Amino acid sequence: MDVGIIGGQDGPTAILISSSPIALPFMLLILAGLVGAAWFFLHKRKK
Repeated sequence: MDVGIIGGQDGPTAILISSSPIALPFMLLILAGLVGAAWFFLHKRKK
């Protein structure tokens, strides 16, 4: 199991990355959630 570090507004967030196929959809969901939240935040701030 590897640890990926993603920089966030609250500081670096450590995310456990597993090589098992079961964890892959969860990683994609978390990544999509982060991207969606960042896009929503930037889009909302622009107005």
